[in-house]
Amino acid sequence: VDESHHVTASTWQGVRERFAGKRILQFTATPFRRDGKRVDGRIVFNYKLGDAQAAGYYRPINLRTVEEYGDALRRDRDELGLDHLLMARTRSKGRAERVVSIYEQLAPELRPVAVYSGTGRAMANKDALARVLDRSADGSRIIVCVDMLGEGFDLANLKVAALHDTHKSLAITLQFVGRFTRKGADGQIGEASVVVNIADPDAEEKLADL
Repeated sequence: VDESHHVTASTWQGVRERFAGKRILQFTATPFRRDGKRVDGRIVFNYKLGDAQAAGYYRPINLRTVEEYGDALRRDRDELGLDHLLMARTRSKGRAERVVSIYEQLAPELRPVAVYSGTGRAMANKDALARVLDRSADGSRIIVCVDMLGEGFDLANLKVAALHDTHKSLAITLQFVGRFTRKGADGQIGEASVVVNIADPDAEEKLADL
């Protein structure tokens, strides 16, 4: 069972119970839940964050406020020659479309796209993702998402996180930001940046906790 921090939910329990009497191996990188429920079972392997950092699996990440960040993605791509992508996080589909339209005005050459769930979005999301994965000059370099491309999505080129809306909890924010710290090919992937509006009280509180 991957992402087993969900296993306390009734839907996940229902699936696991079908394997009663069998050996069950559970994996999770985020064992702490907001509701305080614990992932059951005996810990047989624990790979600490410090171990991953020492092994070079994570790159440093830099906080850039809206007031000072300038143009993080263009700097990375044009000045440093790095193959970086930007992911912008919004809280709703309407916000995602508005943010995409702003990015289209500011950086049309970076071909912004949006992904979010909903009726009739399957093909649009598939096309958007294909454009993001396209490493040619025709590929998209900005993707705006609403609670998608999270667990199980691994793309080292994602190196600039723009938090237009913060998450409900610090733990989810940490998980989101963590995907930008993954190491990629030397010379193509550098350090990560998170762009945040620190004038937002919610953002300021979460950053203070961090």
